Amino acid sequence: MRCYGLLWGEIARETRERSSMEPPRFVGRFRQYSSERRRARENAARSGSISKWPITVSMSRMAKVGVVMGGYAAAVLAGIVASWLYNARVGALPYDTSGGMYAAGEMMSSIAAFLVVALVPTLLALWFLRHHEGFWNTMSVASLAFAAVGLVAVLSPIVFPTPPRHVGSLVVELLRLAQLLGVPLWCLAFGLFAFLAPTRATRRVLVTATAIELVIGVCALVHWIVPRSPL
Repeated sequence: MRCYGLLWGEIARETRERSSMEPPRFVGRFRQYSSERRRARENAARSGSISKWPITVSMSRMAKVGVVMGGYAAAVLAGIVASWLYNARVGALPYDTSGGMYAAGEMMSSIAAFLVVALVPTLLALWFLRHHEGFWNTMSVASLAFAAVGLVAVLSPIVFPTPPRHVGSLVVELLRLAQLLGVPLWCLAFGLFAFLAPTRATRRVLVTATAIELVIGVCALVHWIVPRSPL
């Protein structure tokens, strides 16, 4: 009987030690469920079915379209107001201004105001489309192509100091002027697009486009500051 008592005591001691080392069964199941749920959310975020951002706003498709269109309407209104303010300011000057320069200044003021305000609904539209990977791939490649062609256009006076006067050269010159004047806007836009990009591949392409625009910005400083610049 004593041997049986010692045996049962040893078995009870081993059982207590094992129960103290191993977690209860429901704890293991909860940990397994949590890990499976975390892997499922990571896979869904990687595939684009859910957002990687912690805060989301539930809106219908028509509401999103209305918000974006309202933003562009505000941008058009800002351009009209900027044109009116330019007319009021230039009309009060004591000297007469050339008609062509007057019209060019009014157009540039209106376009600048429109582009700055239109950047907000554009970012909202990209935010609403962050789940569409195909759209982001197309947009990132188009941004990179725009920046690369713009850099070639900016550097074209080094290769062709006196370009031939035909339609192609006029298009290149227009693109060059758009890059030299709008490089701050393009840098800001591509940087924000890279911040909103849902995938790592599109983010890399947009960062590359932003880097090219920064190089164009250096070229613009040389063009506007250095006397007799080759650019």
